[in-house]
Amino acid sequence: MSEPLSVLELIDIGERVLDDSTHIDEDHDTRLEAEQLLAHALDIPHDDIDVDLELVPSRRIRERYLSWVARRCAGEPLPFLLGYTTFYGLDLMVKPGAFVPRSSSELTVDRAVRRARRKQAPVIVDICAGAAPIALALAHELPHADVWALDISEEGLEQGRENAKLLGVKNIHFRVSDMYSSLPAKLAGKVDIVTGHVPYVPAGELDSLPTEVREYEPLFTLTDDSQDGLTLMRRAVGEAPEWLAPDGWLLLEMSDDLPPTIVKMVRASGLEDKGVASDNDGLSVVVEARRPSPRKERRKGG
Repeated sequence: MSEPLSVLELIDIGERVLDDSTHIDEDHDTRLEAEQLLAHALDIPHDDIDVDLELVPSRRIRERYLSWVARRCAGEPLPFLLGYTTFYGLDLMVKPGAFVPRSSSELTVDRAVRRARRKQAPVIVDICAGAAPIALALAHELPHADVWALDISEEGLEQGRENAKLLGVKNIHFRVSDMYSSLPAKLAGKVDIVTGHVPYVPAGELDSLPTEVREYEPLFTLTDDSQDGLTLMRRAVGEAPEWLAPDGWLLLEMSDDLPPTIVKMVRASGLEDKGVASDNDGLSVVVEARRPSPRKERRKGG
């Protein structure tokens, strides 16, 4: 077989190699990833890739591209190779040390924006924020909001700070925090929305995750190392009523098998179960809950 030379040939072989990988999630669009890697090697925007272009990339560019395809095939996350990812229309700088932003979390942003637009100056808290893609997207989309990004890792939050500077987002605060612990006391009972992509993988299931997750994501972003993986989720739900304002919302992203369990936690905490939202692809679900207003609480109390 002759060496691939044209843009189309390079994309085709990249797609085939990635399709054969056992180290990346099968939900990925491998052709799109091959195109993105070639565009990166050519130093052009992805939208400028033209398979009909009679361009023969130099040997140096071809070798660079094929080496990146090999690394991706071995499980290295695409955003690490590109140096960025696009989330909710924002180009975010990405590097190792934090949970890689995923498009599945855009549903959480959508749901939070829907709730926040009704508020004049909403207070939004994102727990287990990591590099803070959710918080950054909300702060960018809602410049009138006061957004707090909380995470136990300074390394992840530093990436968030760098991206906030690059994006010119100023209405966001970054705090190293064990769940809600670093929030100012003055916010107790005044938070309009809490969002979170909280770790939930049971310790015994880590080995079943794809290499791109298991080997490249910080372990603490995947699991709390408990048998059922839900220790932090219990805290996310159980401690939320202390911080939420009356009619304030709790929006938690999770896998599609967890909502029945989390809804039970929601009800036990005294929050109102407001259902489960999902995206068109079914790749993401968000459990929604709300703190009852004092009037409703009085009515329940008789």
